[in-house]
Amino acid sequence: MWTPNVTEATSATEVSPELLKPLVAVVATLGKLGATARDVPLAKPWGSLRAGLLNFSSGVREAMRHRHGEATRLRRTLSAAAQPTAEGPGVPKATAVAIACEWLKAVASVEAAWAKLKVEAAGLKDACEVAAAAGAAAGATAEATVGHLMGAVALETEARGGFLRATHLLPMTLEPTEVVEVVAAHDARVAEAQSGLQEASKATEEAAAAAVAAVTARERGRQAAVAHELLGDLVVACDGAYHYYCHLQRRVKDIEAMVAAGHSPEATQGDPGIPKGLAEAVAVAEALWGASACLAQEHLLGTLRVVRGLLSTGDTTEATAVAQRCQDATTALPGLLPKGLS
Repeated sequence: MWTPNVTEATSATEVSPELLKPLVAVVATLGKLGATARDVPLAKPWGSLRAGLLNFSSGVREAMRHRHGEATRLRRTLSAAAQPTAEGPGVPKATAVAIACEWLKAVASVEAAWAKLKVEAAGLKDACEVAAAAGAAAGATAEATVGHLMGAVALETEARGGFLRATHLLPMTLEPTEVVEVVAAHDARVAEAQSGLQEASKATEEAAAAAVAAVTARERGRQAAVAHELLGDLVVACDGAYHYYCHLQRRVKDIEAMVAAGHSPEATQGDPGIPKGLAEAVAVAEALWGASACLAQEHLLGTLRVVRGLLSTGDTTEATAVAQRCQDATTALPGLLPKGLS
């Protein structure tokens, strides 16, 4: 029975539950973004903050849904290979090498997915920084545009009064010889007053549109600034997740090399054909690989579905539930690693 003592071969930092925290932090930060971010327009290719975050969360979901059977297959294959039969080892060495290679490819695929997500998060962060700067600039002119609007309204009010006065300047009684001349002058005054009112009304509409645009841009800039700060946290969390799988990939690379070399010094007690170092390395790597898969399946993927609902609908009623579920996931981390590894 293969029961290696892994505690002597690893340090606490190599198998610490702390290594898994960035995976939780990614989902928790997405939850905060879903609860606070509005549909802020962003430059291409993002389109908007919500659209970018929805697309990003799909990538997170795919990265977390990794397979983890290769590790167990390798352990069982090595155990079988260590049980000699009359014909020789139970499993050809080439089979163990192929399984180790498959496992390494699976880990490398997840590592590459997190590397891409880290870049995407940084891109969203940069886009929000641009939007926040534009909003700040708009905010600086918002007061001026509101003042301009008030001035335009005052001018329109004055023009409207002038128009009303012009329409009442025609005398009630006129001599026949005066009618044509007086009516012509009256019509000219009315036309001039009407033209002035139309120009003033147009100026008011333009000022109002400019004021609304400036205030809206200022608010979007404020929202982009909030998102920018949270996206900074997301970049850090993605970097941590990426390094988790880098750490695991280095371990699996070593395992593949050991399996390919076929060394058997200092065999594991009870399994004379398995090097002690190889047995311990496989046990640790399998635990780390399985822990991340278990964390995703039991805690994070379900929470991520709720987060996507927040992003899709803008309904923030589930925001507290997301935070609590992420806290529960953090609390569960030590239990995801077997005793002796955490």
